[in-house]
This record gives sequence, C-alpha cells and structure tokens, in this order.
Amino acid sequence: MEFKAGDKFRSAARGAAQDDINRFGALHGTTGRTHTDPEYAANSVFGGVIVQGALVMAPVMDMAADLLGAGWYDGCEIEAKFVAFTRPGDAVDVEFEVTRSEPGWLELAYACTLPDGKKVQVGSITRRRG
Repeated sequence: MEFKAGDKFRSAARGAAQDDINRFGALHGTTGRTHTDPEYAANSVFGGVIVQGALVMAPVMDMAADLLGAGWYDGCEIEAKFVAFTRPGDAVDVEFEVTRSEPGWLELAYACTLPDGKKVQVGSITRRRG
C-alpha cells in the first residue's frame, strides 16, 4: 500500500467487557485489583474498574497489521502515551495519520478516542522500510 503524508485511517473498536479484562490480565500478568475486582475498584481512587492500557492498545496493533501487513513490526518503533483511562464497555475509536512517508521511512501518528472526543492514548509507529 502506498502512503502519503496526511492520509488518515480510522477504525472503531468495541469496549472491553470485565471478562475480557480478567482474561487479558491473567495472560499478561496485569491482574491488579483496580482492573479485576469491581468491588475493590469502586472504592479506589479510580472509582471503578479501569481497562489495562495495553488492552486499549490492542486495536492499534490490529490496525497496524491490517495497514502494513504481516511482520509489520520488523524495524518499527512504537511510542505510546496513556493520557486517560477507559472503563469496561467504553468504545474506543482508533485513528492513524501518516505524518511522514518517504523512501525508507514511514511514520504514523495514532490516537485512541472515546465517543465524547476524549483522547485516552496517543502515540506513533515509525517504520524503517527498505
């Protein structure tokens, strides 16, 4: 696929259910009670369960694979900044924008956004092509 600066790609992701959060936590070792124990989380500083940041990022990885193909991560650098949290069931849109595309180099900025426009994660994927 040819990319040019300014190209945008968007994908909507479903929200994570509590069962998804628990299974992801067991798989990745992110089983903190603010993620997996609704009663505990309700009384925490977060006021309820929060989804693991890496689980929010999963659709970013899926979208990168769709756009860049198998083995897309070879030669890539990924930067991610978690700027807010999501709760079970929160739908998150993912948008990529090509910020640089030239021979040997591709840079995509991305944002994960809630329906109200609040950004929860931002970052970039830089891929050296060759």
